[in-house]
Amino acid sequence: MKRKSLIILLCAFAICFNFAFAENKKATSDKDWSGTNSGDYVIYRDYSWKTPTWIGFLYYDKNTIGTFLFTDNGKTFVKILFSGEELDGEFVVTGQNNISGKNNDPNYIYAVNYLMQTLPKFYRWKEKPNTESVVVKKGAKLINESEYGGKCTVNFASYIPLFYIESIIDNKQKKVLELEEMGLTKKEAVFFDFAPIKIPKEKKTSFRLNTKAKKTPKTINNITLNLTSQWKQDTENSFFLNGKAFLTVVPFQFKNTSNIKDDKTSFIIKYLCSSGENAKVLLDKTDIIGNKEKFKIISSRYDIKTDTIKTSIILVIKRDKLKYEMINLAVDHHLYEKNKEYFNNLF
Repeated sequence: MKRKSLIILLCAFAICFNFAFAENKKATSDKDWSGTNSGDYVIYRDYSWKTPTWIGFLYYDKNTIGTFLFTDNGKTFVKILFSGEELDGEFVVTGQNNISGKNNDPNYIYAVNYLMQTLPKFYRWKEKPNTESVVVKKGAKLINESEYGGKCTVNFASYIPLFYIESIIDNKQKKVLELEEMGLTKKEAVFFDFAPIKIPKEKKTSFRLNTKAKKTPKTINNITLNLTSQWKQDTENSFFLNGKAFLTVVPFQFKNTSNIKDDKTSFIIKYLCSSGENAKVLLDKTDIIGNKEKFKIISSRYDIKTDTIKTSIILVIKRDKLKYEMINLAVDHHLYEKNKEYFNNLF
């Protein structure tokens, strides 16, 4: 069962990644939603509210955006489809469909109005980052927003869909908004059935990692995997560790017809950090290190079906203009935390 859950977890991201490449051929070319495809969504923790609150935005097309606001432990949960059009750099709302139904509660009405105001604001603030950093492009701009207490800084990252917004910081250097989840889905329920993740407790296991086991290194596509005898080979390019960890090497490439011309690195990171139906990437526990030729994404991921946390380490190596190699390790979080040096040096 453990082995199956690890396969499902890795396959979920492989499917998401392959879907992204398939969608890439028909991705929106509209300049006002650059970097965004149909099915992309973002969910933010909104600290401007007194109670824990989350707001989300789902991109259907340039004229249709799904939204929700979840607050007060779900007592107020507003879900709205907005229709609109771009006019002189603004997103003008032309209609709405309140799919969560009618409600005369003052808190509910306030939440509806908040979403109606926030969507155009985010569109107005969004800015494609153009400042080069080690791996992804970054950017920032100053705004004056009374809802957030006055002057604030909006921080952008090139791999985030819809608005590029990563966080908003107030003039006291406190976060008023932070990206918590982004994803890609064909199923609306993945987005609209939002619920905050409750981190599960560690589950007992009898497995013990033997860090002194016999070394049995493997080389795949000129990549050396520093395995030991506890690892079992499953396929030509994949290995299991007693159902507690799974390691695979996967080559992939862009097509010459791809409309992803320049920033392929941001495109790859976007989808490797995307949540979906089977697993959620915990972005507050995600680090991206390296450079555009070779970078690593280290993250915690919540496996929905098994109610467990996995540590994911993905190394992406650029082979040439279109070809890449991906080494993907998924391991039970608590096993990783106890044996970081061992797992960090597998490849």
